[in-house]
Amino acid sequence: MPQGVVNALGIGPKGTSAIERSVRSCLRTWAALAIAASLFSTSSEASASPESDARQGMALARKGNCVEALPLLESAEGARHKPETAVGLADCYVELGALLNAKVLYDVVAVETPERSHSRADRAALASVRKKLKDLEARIPTLAFEVPADYRDVVIKVNDETLEKPSEPRAFDPNDDIVVTISAKDRKTRKETITLAEKERRVIKVELDVAKGVQAPAPTEPRTYFGAAYRGYVIPKFLTNIFGEGGRSFVAPGTGISITRASGQLDLTFSLDFAAFFLSATPFKPNGTPDTEYEIIESDLSALHATFDVRWNIPLDAKKRVRFRIGAGVGIGFMPFGDLYRTQAYPQSFVPGDPYTYLPCRGPNDPGGSYRYCNQLDKDADHYGGYTEPSWFAGGVRPLVYPWIALPIVGMSFRPTPRVAIDVDIAPSIAGLFTSAGVRVGF
Repeated sequence: MPQGVVNALGIGPKGTSAIERSVRSCLRTWAALAIAASLFSTSSEASASPESDARQGMALARKGNCVEALPLLESAEGARHKPETAVGLADCYVELGALLNAKVLYDVVAVETPERSHSRADRAALASVRKKLKDLEARIPTLAFEVPADYRDVVIKVNDETLEKPSEPRAFDPNDDIVVTISAKDRKTRKETITLAEKERRVIKVELDVAKGVQAPAPTEPRTYFGAAYRGYVIPKFLTNIFGEGGRSFVAPGTGISITRASGQLDLTFSLDFAAFFLSATPFKPNGTPDTEYEIIESDLSALHATFDVRWNIPLDAKKRVRFRIGAGVGIGFMPFGDLYRTQAYPQSFVPGDPYTYLPCRGPNDPGGSYRYCNQLDKDADHYGGYTEPSWFAGGVRPLVYPWIALPIVGMSFRPTPRVAIDVDIAPSIAGLFTSAGVRVGF
């Protein structure tokens, strides 16, 4: 029996699944008997010709009897190729579920061009084959494999054939049994039988259990990370009240970049950040001084910080995706941008009251009657009209260079992948309550 017929009808090791398997098994057994009888008759009757086989086969195919038509069409096409016969044979392959065989024939006819020797039926076959091929290709299921990068010496066999490129989709006939065997170094071999439905595009993600006695490799993480983050400071009112009365709570927003070197559970991080310490008009006076010492202070200061932090990571889950972090940081702050403004203030009624309603003095005893508040006799005699405070190095209180210390730094780190970390931290520091939220990427 011709091998093409055997493959087309699925006679041999292949099969189908569930109810379809029993039905198609009966059909194919009957088809095999019919084909064998037909071939015996063909071999014993020398008068049979390819043209006769083609006519009979096409007539049977048009009636939907592909089981009896198939051997006649195979015989005719094997003796002499004709587009009509080839397309008719392919149509029968499709009818019997041998889609891959059908595609081979459609592909052959699809590249042909009309010739003078072609009959009208041949030309009709040429005209229809491209659409049939397109429709068929959409029906043929495919199978591909996704192999994890850390798997070594992976071998994937499909029906005992080793795949050279497992990630490339491979076509199969629908409902055929496909025996898949997957093996890899230090992992248990996996073997299973699957079937594909028409139009299915299956991708199998390879997952193999670790072989007994072999320790699972730890996921590789990069040792160097580059990150960007929001790095701001919260200055609460109670903190300013340590040094004086008045004041207000405010936020100094900022941003920064960092480079982190990981060593086991320890992260060493160097960061550069910028923060804007902007403060709206706020009353303030030193502790223990009279009400007449109130000034209205404002700030448009901005600072740069260079810091070095050490953090210890404590994993909170088996995959180490969520980690609690604790550590400390030291560094230096530099505030070269902006000014600190101080202006003497007075109550509108000239009677001590709520300092947040005080007004800025326009000058000594200006407005009239404000001389107790708006004076020119003490150290703040010139604090009028946009006075800017000099830095520490010029005898003032405006910070210019200062130490940066944060202790303890506590936070959480989430690792959606080994190369990406999302960090949230908080810590008391000399500059205020330090807050940070950012992303690091490993290289």
